[in-house]
Amino acid sequence: MSGPLALPAQSHSALDDALIILRLAFIYALLGLISHWLARGLIELTASSLHIDTQFLLIDALFAGLIIIGSLLAARLLKPAGAMLWLWGPWRPAKGPMIATSLAVLMVLLANPLADWVNLHIQTNLPWPETSSAPRAVTPLLDLPAGRLLLALLITIVWVPLAEELVFRGWLFQGLAATRPGLLVALPSTTLIFTLLHSFYSPGGMLVIALLGLLLGWLRWRYQQLWPCILAHALYNGLTLLLVALT
Repeated sequence: MSGPLALPAQSHSALDDALIILRLAFIYALLGLISHWLARGLIELTASSLHIDTQFLLIDALFAGLIIIGSLLAARLLKPAGAMLWLWGPWRPAKGPMIATSLAVLMVLLANPLADWVNLHIQTNLPWPETSSAPRAVTPLLDLPAGRLLLALLITIVWVPLAEELVFRGWLFQGLAATRPGLLVALPSTTLIFTLLHSFYSPGGMLVIALLGLLLGWLRWRYQQLWPCILAHALYNGLTLLLVALT
């Protein structure tokens, strides 16, 4: 039996398209609001008892965990029959891992030069001046104690990529792909939302995120599997952290 949120196998009209987008928007907003509310509650409860580094790590871990659970539930609502196959794609050998690795390395190598070039040519009005002597509330990654460093790496390289890919290249991409325009809607829409959620980055950083989103969306479309996207995202985050640590 299909529930009221279940998606059609394929859209056949403008009404179907509109109903698909409304379903996805409703689930997306609900998932974001609940996750934000619980994460905010956590920081209020722990603000006076935990180091700020630990607070941020706990918030990231909780928020990503809620996104993961919510995404699995969303898949069940949107595709009651065969939800996990629809979300993850068929578990078959593919060239995906090699392509995903190559794309992640390419993006890491291009990221800093591209972001620096864009930032150099775009004037930004920051709310406060950047100075080398400005105090930092958050401890640099490599200065963290061993336990917090391990937790930070786990969240950044595994937990967050998994959560974000379940949403953007998972049920959101698959749902939009069921509309009549298909990829022509799914790829730019998921990339745009993915980029806007990183709007705290510099203009150059946002451009890098947009390119990463396009490549991850292409991976999902090309191989019809989610795990190459997760692999590429995890490698990109991990290699970026390594590059930052070495420079």
